[in-house]
Amino acid sequence: MILGCAFTVTLPMSLYNVLKAYRNNTLKHHSCYESFLPFLSPVILFILCTLWVHFSSSDIIEHQPRMFYFLVGTAFSNITCKLIVCQMSNTRCQPLSWILLPVAVSVAVILTELGKQNETLILYCLTALVAVAHIHYGVCVVSVLLFFFFFFFPMCLFLLRNKSKNVGLLYSFSYNGNISKFKF
Repeated sequence: MILGCAFTVTLPMSLYNVLKAYRNNTLKHHSCYESFLPFLSPVILFILCTLWVHFSSSDIIEHQPRMFYFLVGTAFSNITCKLIVCQMSNTRCQPLSWILLPVAVSVAVILTELGKQNETLILYCLTALVAVAHIHYGVCVVSVLLFFFFFFFPMCLFLLRNKSKNVGLLYSFSYNGNISKFKF
């Protein structure tokens, strides 16, 4: 039911909205390629996971369903959070997330004889790696935001209050955590 709804309602509506915005020139990025770029990483993730389930010799979805769903959900959440940050900061999203590389390597190893014997171990190791990477990304985003709000936001308020005194430099926060200086 979920997949049926996704393929019959959600996906066509998303594609329709992108094409409609492209025709009206209201996209943030002015090419159709840039508009469909966020679809690439999730699609590749789901293709890789489907291949894993289909070619699994130990029927991983039957023996470890919670761990497999946790892996897919956490990897998808990581990709989605990066897309949200890119949209909020008006920057171009990466075509491929780096988290797809260990997933692709794991699927390739699963297809060999070595992987068929250690499939559950590979699943647990990959899940741990993806979970730690997602937590690390979240901590980094929150720490940059806290740094901005507790250091630069009060300074900006001080500078705006004392604008008549011509206080000099105002610091601004850019999307990748770098701090750049400019004069106003």
